[in-house]
Amino acid sequence: MAEATSDPISGGRPFYSVVIPVYNEEESLEPLFREISETMKSLNRDFEVIFINDYSSDSSLSILERFKRQFPATVNVISLSQRSGQTFCLRQGLNAAQGDVVMTMDADMQNDPADIPRMLKKLEEGADCVCGWRKAREDTPLKAGLSKFGNILQRTLTGLKIHDVSCTLRVYQRDCVDKIALNWEGQHRFIPLSLSLQGYKIAEVVSHHRQRKFGRSKYSHKRIFRVMVDFFRVLAARGRK
Repeated sequence: MAEATSDPISGGRPFYSVVIPVYNEEESLEPLFREISETMKSLNRDFEVIFINDYSSDSSLSILERFKRQFPATVNVISLSQRSGQTFCLRQGLNAAQGDVVMTMDADMQNDPADIPRMLKKLEEGADCVCGWRKAREDTPLKAGLSKFGNILQRTLTGLKIHDVSCTLRVYQRDCVDKIALNWEGQHRFIPLSLSLQGYKIAEVVSHHRQRKFGRSKYSHKRIFRVMVDFFRVLAARGRK
């Protein structure tokens, strides 16, 4: 149960929004929600947590609905009627977010909510978007190696000095969120590049990437290859402008 949390909203619009896509993460949701609540309460501002259930086949939705019943002012659950992918989930969550500052993260507990205060500090220093950098990744050597190669290629070809462009752990100023376009699956990985091209300041913070404790990774070798294809798709579109 999620007894460690409380519903902190006083009735006004939340200052912070946390957006989390969910697909078959029944084991991680309880501890994840506790960690997020503890971190957000330490910031002493009203917050909301938006879960987007991507047509999970396990008990994820029932757990999320219980969170909503327990903490109706804090938790928002968007449940999709068919499997739609992470990009569509993030689009739904970002559209629903009410906060002046919006955060995104994965539901598998590999992202650490404790990194959020340091990322918010970067916003205070003038950044518009802050990305997590999984410098010490808890992934297979092949996956980590391919990701590193892709990030080096991205930095070389675009000039955006971000080490981990595909990390879902990010923090955005409200103005950035209003400029994010997510029209095709996989496009969420290139949000920092898109915002940079629009003149926004992008920063990064080394984040704690934890070993996966529950469930199975949704990433396959085929999906990693798809990321590379999508990257060149973005470059081609950029070249046509």
